[in-house]
This record gives sequence, structure tokens and C-alpha cells, in this order.
Amino acid sequence: MPLTFPSHAALPLPLKLWRPRWFDGVALVVGSASPDLAYALDGTVLQAAGGVALYQVAHGPLGLPLFCLPVTLVCAVLVRRAAPVVAAHLPPWPAWLAPRDYGVLGAARPTLPVTVVSALLGAASHQVWDAITDHAPIADLASTVGGAIAALPLAVHIGRRRMLRAWHGEPPVVAVRPGRFWGVAALVAVAGAAIISRLPGAALVHTTGARLIGVFALSLLAATALHAAMTRAARLDRARDAG
Repeated sequence: MPLTFPSHAALPLPLKLWRPRWFDGVALVVGSASPDLAYALDGTVLQAAGGVALYQVAHGPLGLPLFCLPVTLVCAVLVRRAAPVVAAHLPPWPAWLAPRDYGVLGAARPTLPVTVVSALLGAASHQVWDAITDHAPIADLASTVGGAIAALPLAVHIGRRRMLRAWHGEPPVVAVRPGRFWGVAALVAVAGAAIISRLPGAALVHTTGARLIGVFALSLLAATALHAAMTRAARLDRARDAG
């Protein structure tokens, strides 16, 4: 099993570079990780579907529409909502990655068919990759390292050419509160890591790895939600004062 992220993203992401209007980059990347997210449910009452381990379903043909697609669609919505705030709180370096450009993903609105096709292609690329490498540990390790190495030049290419801005325009302006944002994110991440260390299946690397991805995402979403709430409250206060 190649590394869920970024290794798996290296295979479908070139589709976005090839035909940016035909594909949804967020859905391609999230979809490429989606089959492994089923591992997060190991040891819980949701670990099986119809008597079959959910991760097996997620890695099979039926898993594409039944698990990978809905998971990717939900996650893609969350990524787009959080992107402007998260990106604004990232450092501007390294300049060749242009990390703050990713805030424009919040303004990108691909059509539903584009997102659905991209999600399915991303998940299918994961399944094909796993099918090739799962039975050969050396191939598994090589593909993990190779995928991670391949993902870096793709990210550099996107950043140096400012392709996100070319595709979607300027990122929205967001008030930055780094202490509050990263403080909340860190608290949620630490609490989440402590919890998953005690969950069933915690000794399994792939299970804990999938859960850590979820905790990392949850920490950023929590920080984004608080930032949005505080921003709205400040705006209302100013409106009342002006009135």
C-alpha cells in the first residue's frame, strides 16, 4: 500500500495539469486517498459492510460508488470551505510552492459531473496502484517512495507557475490570527492523537495512519470554524457600533 498521501496523489494529479477544465483537482487528490480512509473504522461497529471488512469494500469495484465517491464529495466540500482560512495562515514560503495560493480553492466551483468523474478516477487510480504493489513488499516500498518523490515536482510546477491563480483567480482576502488559529489546531490535534492511541486497532499502522489524517483534517476544520465564528462576531459588533 503506497503512502495514502502524497504518494497516491501523484498518479491522478497530472490529469488536472493536462486539462484543468476537465478535472477537479481537489476531488482527484481526495479521491486518490479515499479507499484508505476506511481503515480508520477498524475495530469499530462500522468496520464491516454486509459481513465484509469495509476496507475491502472500499478497495473493490463496489467501493467506488458506495464508499469512495460519497466520502470524496463530502471531504471536497470541507476542503473548499476551509481552504481560504487555512491557506491564509500558512507561511508564504517556500515561494516555489506558493502555499497561500491554495486559498483560491474556496472560490473554485467545478460542476458536479466534473467532480464526480474526478473523484471516481482518483479512487480508481488508488485501487489499481494497490492491486499492482500489494503483493510485493519491495514494489510497495518503491512505489511509496517514488510516489512521494513524484508528488513534489508536481507541487513545485503548480506553485512556480502560479497555476492555481491562473485557473481560479486571486485567493480571497482573509483576516489572519495565527496565534488563535494554530493554537486551536494544535489543541485539537494533540487531543485527537491521544484519543486514537486508545482506540481499537491502534497498533495497526495503516489504521492509525488513516486516523491521524482525519485528526489533522479535523484540527484545521476546528480552527477554521472558530476563526469564521469570531470574524462574524467582530463584524456584527462593528455593525452595531456603526448603527
